[in-house]
Amino acid sequence: MFRLAVEKDFDTLRHIYSYTVTKLAPSLYSPSQVMAWSSASDNISKFHDFIFDANTYLLIENDEIIGFCGLKNNGYIASFYIHPHFTRQGYGTKLLSYVLDIGITQAVKKFYTEASFFSQPVFSRCGFTILEMETVFYGDVSFERYKMEKITP
Repeated sequence: MFRLAVEKDFDTLRHIYSYTVTKLAPSLYSPSQVMAWSSASDNISKFHDFIFDANTYLLIENDEIIGFCGLKNNGYIASFYIHPHFTRQGYGTKLLSYVLDIGITQAVKKFYTEASFFSQPVFSRCGFTILEMETVFYGDVSFERYKMEKITP
């Protein structure tokens, strides 16, 4: 089941975000990168904007939020997180496909995002192509990520 995020979901989404990063990122990122990335949800105002400045869709299984994906009106995928207990089971592809279908019905012609090392394969499976690598900073900690896009027919 899918639905849009509402205010009462905020704390759950903060937990999914930080828990996902702390559990999945250590296999691909340094301890300082994991700490910087996972702590982004501690800035309540900024994280609130991260969730609610986009249409953030939730994937719900057995009345539990297991993932979220934010889509802005211009085709930007602003967020994409699946709880670690549900990764590698097709839920990420299911959620991202749902969000892309919504964008297509809203006449989005191009989707774009910046993908982490562990989300890039899901984006690729859903038809995104890598444009380039970029370096960004969380505080003074640098990260490499993929700039990706998908053009709709």
